[in-house]
Parts: sequence; structure tokens; C-alpha cells
Amino acid sequence: MNVEPVTLTSDIVRLEPLSREHAEGLYQASQDQDIWTYMPMNPSRSLETLFDWIDAAESPQQLPFAIRDVRSGNLLGSTRYLNISSEHYGLEIGWTWLAAPARRTAVNTECKYLLLLHAFESLGAIRVALKTDLRNQRSQRAIERIGAVREGVLRKQMILPDGYQRDTVMYSIIAGEWPAVKGRLGKMREDRFH
Repeated sequence: MNVEPVTLTSDIVRLEPLSREHAEGLYQASQDQDIWTYMPMNPSRSLETLFDWIDAAESPQQLPFAIRDVRSGNLLGSTRYLNISSEHYGLEIGWTWLAAPARRTAVNTECKYLLLLHAFESLGAIRVALKTDLRNQRSQRAIERIGAVREGVLRKQMILPDGYQRDTVMYSIIAGEWPAVKGRLGKMREDRFH
């Protein structure tokens, strides 16, 4: 499994390989502090902090994306592949955050569809993991709605910037489940037009 930078596009969003060129637009999109409640880091404090966050994402184990609205051209947030395990044909989708206007819209569904489609049908992944803070019920519902299987809770898995010891809920989708998940996502994408 060879994960390389790629641009993924639908009629709603374009996922572009994250670079410093995205910093100013992402800085503007990141200012709603509710975004960072459950995240392990808050890069929105300054443009310099955001540059550091972008630089830190450069790793063989990650492929970060900026999320761009196709119609307006505005940056809406970010997501990434992480914990890439090429030898085991697995990766995780995470670090997803969206500006307030993009929440409860088709944007997150489109991002997950594009990332999962690429992972399973282009990269040949056999497992895609997703995880979230145990307190983040909205995220858990969204992950379950697309058809991911809840695997369990990693207790005290990380310490957040405010000192909170986070329990993390783990989910996965495996290759044999992808056709059903793809169908479910297709239905969700269809429903947005009705």
C-alpha cells in the first residue's frame, strides 16, 4: 500500500494535500474554539502555531488534507490519513475539524466518502480506523451513521492540553464491509439533494 499525496474531489469538497499555503485560510476557519474541545492540540491560537501544526503533519505516517469548498473556494477545515501502516494495509482517518458554517452540512459526509473510497479502492486498504473522544457524542453518532464498527474504548489514552485524561472510542471499517458502507454513504449523499 503506497500512500502518496493526492487531491480528492467531489461536487462539494476538494481535499488538497495540506501545505503552508493553506495556513491563512485555515487560520480564519479555525477561530471557533468549540472545534478544539476534544482535540489533542489547538493550532488556532496564532498563525505561527498553525504553521507549526502544518509542519508537524509532514510525516511518512500521515497524509494531511485541507478541505476546500468547491463552490466558494473557501477553506473549511482539515482532515488526514494517519497511523499509516503500509505493510499491514491499514490507516486511520482523523484529525478532522470543520469551521462552524460547514458543520451539519454535507461536507463531513463527502470527506469521509472520498477518503474511504480512495483508501479501499485505490490504495487497497484492508482496514480503516476512526477514533474519537468518549465525551464527543456527536462524533460517535456520525462515525456510527456511516457504518463503522465500534471496537472498544482505550482508557486514559491521551492527555489533552487542558490536562484532561482522554478515553478514546475506537472504530473500524474493514474491506469486506466497504461495499455496504459505500452504499450507506451513497444514500446519505443522495438524500442531501431531496
